[in-house]
Amino acid sequence: METLPRQLEARADRLAAASVEWMYQDPFWEARYGAERARRFGGEDAHFHVRYLMQALAEERPSVMEGYAVWLRKLLVSRGMCTLHLDQNFAGLQAALAVEGFGPGSPAQAYVQAARDVLRYPSGAARTLQDKASELARATAHLLHPEVPAPLLPRLEEELLLHLSYLADALGTGQPEVFAKHVEWYQGFWPLREFGELSFFRALKALEAALEMGLTNQDEVKAVLSAASIPKEKHP
Repeated sequence: METLPRQLEARADRLAAASVEWMYQDPFWEARYGAERARRFGGEDAHFHVRYLMQALAEERPSVMEGYAVWLRKLLVSRGMCTLHLDQNFAGLQAALAVEGFGPGSPAQAYVQAARDVLRYPSGAARTLQDKASELARATAHLLHPEVPAPLLPRLEEELLLHLSYLADALGTGQPEVFAKHVEWYQGFWPLREFGELSFFRALKALEAALEMGLTNQDEVKAVLSAASIPKEKHP
């Protein structure tokens, strides 16, 4: 009987391709990196995920996947991505594994989940943001609901989770410029998200307000937001 790593090796190309298919439905990747580059590097990364999973299973060491996830997060953050993007990649791999017959409860799923779990920052403001991300996204969407058509609110919450992930990475890596660079680039991309008259900076100001209401320790968060130079809201 074939070992599990051998079974994955026989399906490696299918697993890699299926795990990142979701990316190409999101205009972010083409806008940020160009269509050809996004597909090339996305495909290469997906194959690396599968190879590391095979190695971890062969050695029976989830720590292989955990170490890989921590190392790769650092690399991707330096290239303009965030923890959420990497977590989505791993989630895509889990979905692809399930299609291939390696469903919940399988060692392959458990090892990928170990990689996802280690993406949680160990402590501090970054971990608090990750733990409260869904709550904060909902609170921000609620603040903005008079300005956004109701059918768009679920998608707005997903959008806010992305910005919270960049913010958490800036805190977790001790690099405020991570969020500042994200904001600088994203303001030009924002119209492609199609949230009607809602501006990017209005969304960020609402997110700031939700953070002030939802977090007890504000100092580190405020420092990162300040470094991003978010304009003050204009009132008539």
